[in-house]
Amino acid sequence: MFTSWVDGRWRTAWSSSREISVSVPVAVTFMPSGVTAWVSEGETILAAARNAGVPIAASCAGRGTCGECGVRLVSGVLQEADAVEKRGLTRAPDGVRLACQARVSGHVTVQPLISLGVQAEQFDPVAGAELVAAIDLGTTMVGAVVIDRKSGREIGRSTVANQQSVWGADVLSRLSASVSGEDTALRESAERSIVAALEAAAPELLLDISRLVIAGNTAMEALLAGADVSSLATYPFVIPRSRDALSGDSSLWPRLRDGVRIEVVPPMASFVGGDVLAGLVAMGIAPGGHPVMLVDVGTNAEVVLATKKELFVASAAAGPAFEGGGVSSGGPAIEGAVSSVRIHEDGGVHLETIGDAGPKWFSGAGLVSAVAALRRVGHLDSSGLLDEKGPLRDRFTQDGEGVLGVDLGDDTCQLRVTQLDVRTIQLAKAAVRAAVQLVLSRAGVRARKLSVLYIAGAFGGALEVGDLVELGVVPEQSGDVVEFVGNTSLRGAAVLALDDTLWSEARSLAASALHVDLAVDPEFNTLLIEGVELEPFHAR
Repeated sequence: MFTSWVDGRWRTAWSSSREISVSVPVAVTFMPSGVTAWVSEGETILAAARNAGVPIAASCAGRGTCGECGVRLVSGVLQEADAVEKRGLTRAPDGVRLACQARVSGHVTVQPLISLGVQAEQFDPVAGAELVAAIDLGTTMVGAVVIDRKSGREIGRSTVANQQSVWGADVLSRLSASVSGEDTALRESAERSIVAALEAAAPELLLDISRLVIAGNTAMEALLAGADVSSLATYPFVIPRSRDALSGDSSLWPRLRDGVRIEVVPPMASFVGGDVLAGLVAMGIAPGGHPVMLVDVGTNAEVVLATKKELFVASAAAGPAFEGGGVSSGGPAIEGAVSSVRIHEDGGVHLETIGDAGPKWFSGAGLVSAVAALRRVGHLDSSGLLDEKGPLRDRFTQDGEGVLGVDLGDDTCQLRVTQLDVRTIQLAKAAVRAAVQLVLSRAGVRARKLSVLYIAGAFGGALEVGDLVELGVVPEQSGDVVEFVGNTSLRGAAVLALDDTLWSEARSLAASALHVDLAVDPEFNTLLIEGVELEPFHAR
């Protein structure tokens, strides 16, 4: 009897000439990181990415429909694309394979088209520093900041991809995966993401952190805690027990110093999470003065309204479009992402990118800006229908499935906006608009009476108020009081890490909040349908 390595398989030949084939692990290497995972032949690239902790965008949760998980084959051989993958590739760039469908035949090296990389800044710590840290556990990205509690000096901050993205871009996909038995893998992915963010913000200083405060939406916090999320996955969407306490076997404990305090900001309602509560603390929002509204825009859009006596909260599923997911040429708001688009009457297109780097893809803000720009020059009507007639007529094409789109990119980068992308933005903005309208209505507050309307989240940083008003995302009467305030979740978590006295105020706010449950509100669907129109609106 002898053994030999042949075509990625161990084959055992017996003297009787009888041959038995046994599938064994093969290596899948991801560039540019060089991280390798060993999987069985016939496994998908996306499954290998999960094993390796490599974040790959997959809005459709691996069903082969979104085209986001495209990878280029650097070396090796993949099995031939099946019918599902071929359909998915009609909306992906040429010459790529879909990680969720492509199956390995042997050792391969691949490079994801969308690199969910790390952004970090570090500053030299001072001698004798007492370090505290804050985490914003977002659905798409995870932010971290490390601060010297004594001096208040920031030691470092970072943003990394949430490694749970391989289970889908939205919270419901991940809740479904958890209920289906992926709860441990999802918890570990969240833990790895937090550690990666802290290491990027403060390399080699993790053991000096004495306190860590984590804020996230209700689902992200529950998945991190390893809680049973079945009650959150179906109506009436009940907050899971033990959703704001880490399990004793969490991998975070051994990565930090002995005796470290790890605290999770509690949620306010089913899908109004600790990230929103942290934002209220950061902005000093509470009942008692003129009406103030906070809209935290992400895959889940949360709306908070503080009036003279009460605090109203609501949430609506906006989908991943506002964070650059679920669209043809979208990606996270990191260096190189397009943040603003201007279209000139002569057909010229001007793109602004984060960090003034070469364009890679649209951030959520960039896509909203592109839709607003197309609307202004007549390539979009109020119903959201794309029209080739206009200054960019030579840039319009149809893909293999007959979907019309326009390329706003240049020779270095294709930046396609399709009819399906426009519909995705319409649904996302309609959810926000409906939530804003219903919260105002239930509180008995007119939009013109708002003293300020804060737009929170990475989405708002590069937007112009005019785009939001013209597309009907925020009420026309409130345009003059809109303020973009960035990542209030991370800011609030940092404030709570620095000041113990604010925790009682935070818990009081959470306890007093009045939840406007949009899932059972008879007006929500009507307002949602009305809200898809791409035109200014007056709130009732």
